[in-house]
Amino acid sequence: LDEHLPETWRASVSVTSHDASKWGLYEQSAYDAILLDAPCSSERHVLQDPKALALWGPARTKHLAVQQFAMLAAALEAVKPGGHVLYSTCSISSLENEAVVERLAKKRSGRYEEIPVEAPFSEELSHGRIILPDTAQGKGPLYFCLIRRIS
Repeated sequence: LDEHLPETWRASVSVTSHDASKWGLYEQSAYDAILLDAPCSSERHVLQDPKALALWGPARTKHLAVQQFAMLAAALEAVKPGGHVLYSTCSISSLENEAVVERLAKKRSGRYEEIPVEAPFSEELSHGRIILPDTAQGKGPLYFCLIRRIS
């Protein structure tokens, strides 16, 4: 963290080693904001690493989407009402991106709201935004969606 955060922010940041899918059980309504950079299929790495390519496939993507939903739901329980979760992946799969947020909207309707975000080089999706390498000077992919806990 020392390499990435300004010194004045470090005291406000905590790192945990909990099972992220059960996080809301450990620390309910404890945080103002959470960045959830969820494990994903990471297609950019798949292209660069033969080991990652060997693991990649539709079954893995489906499995990751289930884990991602559990982590997102838990993170939203860990933030205080009015708090925010920034959900992100480095996947281009809609199953791991918009579908996770859509599932949350259906299963936990009225408890959370999506907050619109503008970001350079990003494209709007049904839920959230994505930055793709072809439109962002080689950066990405990066999917993100900002969600506020209402109750």
